[in-house]
Amino acid sequence: MIQQPISIDENCKFLKDLECKQSGVNVAMYNLICSKRDLKLFCKGIKPHRRWRLKDVKEYFGLFELNKKEDIKNALEMLYEIVNQ
Repeated sequence: MIQQPISIDENCKFLKDLECKQSGVNVAMYNLICSKRDLKLFCKGIKPHRRWRLKDVKEYFGLFELNKKEDIKNALEMLYEIVNQ
């Protein structure tokens, strides 16, 4: 499957959190892993928890141009592979 490059906002909270580590824990990677899990559930029709919103995920990762939940899930999986290299 050919993946198109993703574009994220340069001023998003994810990139800011990725730069700094707080007490040895990378908050950005934790949020990325949890968001991947939550989006997999959401794509199957399960809301991860009561206050979870797709809008919050898009805002944190700077994925404003993507509208479909499957596209956002694929973008997060690609972002995880890029950051994990």
